[in-house]
This record gives sequence, C-alpha cells and structure tokens, in this order.
Amino acid sequence: MNVTTPKGEIAWVGYYNAAGEPVCIVTSKPARDFYYLYEVNADGSLTKLGRAREPPELEEKYHVYERMHGTYKK
Repeated sequence: MNVTTPKGEIAWVGYYNAAGEPVCIVTSKPARDFYYLYEVNADGSLTKLGRAREPPELEEKYHVYERMHGTYKK
C-alpha cells in the first residue's frame, strides 16, 4: 500500500500490524515543534488523530499499540 505523507511534513515512524499493513504514522514539520499522528485507512489515505510535543504522548493517548494488534475499540 502506498501512503503519502502530507505536504510539508516528514514521516518519522510507521506502525504496522502483524500482516505488515500500515496502521498509523507519526509525522512533523521540519521544525519538529509538534508531532502528528495519522491513522492509515484501507485505501492508503490518512486521517489525522492528533498532535503532541512528543510521539510517546500520541502513542498513549490514541492507543497505537492496541490499534496495531487489532484490540482497539472505538
């Protein structure tokens, strides 16, 4: 699946499920003042979940590891 990073942002981390499919990505602007978490949709498009000063804040708040393992309930 081809995932395109939003214009002007740099992708830092990709989170994948056991099948190797992308689940989420963390990006930032070049200044790295905020990091953004996106959920990767089935068609490769992105949905912004939130932003934070540090990526671990995003992982915790948006339950990234549960999303990776398929145990996250919306």
